[in-house]
Amino acid sequence: MDNLLNEAIGLAAVMAPVIAIFVQLFKTADLNKRWLPFISIGLGVAVGVVFALAGGEDLFLYGLAGLLSGAGASGLYDSVKSVKSAEGE
Repeated sequence: MDNLLNEAIGLAAVMAPVIAIFVQLFKTADLNKRWLPFISIGLGVAVGVVFALAGGEDLFLYGLAGLLSGAGASGLYDSVKSVKSAEGE
């Protein structure tokens, strides 16, 4: 289990800049900003799955790494903050 998490965190560190670039592209679109953290996490999982399929690797590991990199790229704090502010509206 520890080895799996270590690998996922290592992969997330590699994928996070890729996800951040895609999120910056979405920021230029006319979207409600509160959806950006969720888009980032979804893109992270998608990029992780694409990396896994391209390299013939474990889908779960790369999907988990994508989820972590998406959360890291968007800032997990911003995700929670946007959900709480939406509930208050």
